[in-house]
Amino acid sequence: MEKYLIRLCKAILEDRFNDENYRRRNSWYGREIETQPLFCSYGTIGFTVSVYDLNGSHFCDVEWDGDLGKLTIDEEPWRDYINELYLEDLDITSQGNGELECYTDAGEDMIISLDKIRKKNLQEYIDNFDINENVLIWWRDLSDEQRKEKKVPFDNVKDHYEDYEAYLEKLQKACDKMPF
Repeated sequence: MEKYLIRLCKAILEDRFNDENYRRRNSWYGREIETQPLFCSYGTIGFTVSVYDLNGSHFCDVEWDGDLGKLTIDEEPWRDYINELYLEDLDITSQGNGELECYTDAGEDMIISLDKIRKKNLQEYIDNFDINENVLIWWRDLSDEQRKEKKVPFDNVKDHYEDYEAYLEKLQKACDKMPF
C-alpha cells in the first residue's frame, strides 16, 4: 500500500490527478478510490480521496487543500504517514510528534525523539548513537544490586552491547526502507 500511496500523492502534487473522475467509487491503478470536494465559505478548495484496500475496506483518506498547498493522509503530513507505514513493518511504532518507540531484545522500550519522522533524521540518530555511552550508563554507574533492582536483563556487558547492536541494525533496516 505504501508505494500506491506515494504514487497517488505524487500525482496529486504534480496536478496529474483529476478528482472529478472519481466522485463515485472507481478503480485507480488497481485500487478502489472515491473523491469528495473540500469546501470552504468561498468555494471548492481541494478534495478528499478515500482509499480502499484490496478487500474493499476503507484504508485511509488523502486530503488535498489547494489553498494551503497541503497534502495529508488521515490528517498527518503525507510523508510522515508513509514513513510510519514502513516502520510498522519492523515493529517500530510512532508515538506522534516525531517520537518513535522501538523494543530491544531486553524488552526495554527505546523512545527516539526526532524533529520529524524522516529518513535523514533517523539516519542522524543512528550515526550519533553511542553504544559505549549507553551501555556504560548501566555498567559503570550501577552496582550489581542496583542493576537487579532496575531489572537489567543482562548478566554481562557483552550481551548488553549485542542487544544495542541489534537495535541499531533494526533501525538501519527501517531507515533504508523509508522513502523520505
